[in-house]
Amino acid sequence: MLCRWIWVLAIGVAGCSESEEELQIVGPDLPEGPGRVYPISAVSFTSIDSVEVSALFGTADAGESLPVVILLHDLGGNKADWLSATDTYVALLERGYAALAIDLRGHGETPLPDDRLTLELIDLERSFLDVHAALIWLQNQSNIDVSRVAVVGSGSGGNVAYVSSGVFPELIKTSVSLSPGLWGSTSLEPLVIGTGLESFGPRSMLFMVGDQDQIQAGDVILSYVDFARNLEARTAEPKDLRVFTDSADHGWALLNNVPEAQDLFFLWLEENL
Repeated sequence: MLCRWIWVLAIGVAGCSESEEELQIVGPDLPEGPGRVYPISAVSFTSIDSVEVSALFGTADAGESLPVVILLHDLGGNKADWLSATDTYVALLERGYAALAIDLRGHGETPLPDDRLTLELIDLERSFLDVHAALIWLQNQSNIDVSRVAVVGSGSGGNVAYVSSGVFPELIKTSVSLSPGLWGSTSLEPLVIGTGLESFGPRSMLFMVGDQDQIQAGDVILSYVDFARNLEARTAEPKDLRVFTDSADHGWALLNNVPEAQDLFFLWLEENL
């Protein structure tokens, strides 16, 4: 993937986006033909700071005590990306996991606090509260094994997965961060990495990134590999960092285009969730 600049002027952050279009909510464009039908429900739940979080919840069957994977999109994305741009959501259902893809605050159908219209850095820093709302909602679902919850994030969603792991280690068993990375547009300092949070201790995380995944900031090259290495160094065992050679794929595109990445992703869930 050729990664382009995305500037969120009110926030002052730099990251990678999959689309040059304005953010929209669209349904997945599914091909016609034979196949299995999975029940996927539109649900919502409220965060502790009164944000109504929109999500898509799916299971493959009516079984009980299902492990569940919470899916977090990239900056500028939305929950439907996990259905329309990658087969990861359906692949999880096929393997017996429940899946909960959420719209982080200021994206998709999840509004910003206080009905604000402009996304700010504080909204990204507090996105882990949306994950917390999802965790609490899952505790009330009779078919979910709440001792087996994973969080998977794509791009900046990988940052949020990392922060959530550090804040809620008793509620999240394991996490996967796909191409994490978010920098201040002027300072180029890493953002959304749990700075200032008390009792912060991320653990049990798989980081995956392409070795060619980077963006240009003036005369400086910002490397997603370096960003992932920094997070991995701060994470307690079990943990792993996998860098895929000759790949510029970003986030969920790694799972689409690098067979080894998809195999490793599901192996990690099998062994750690």
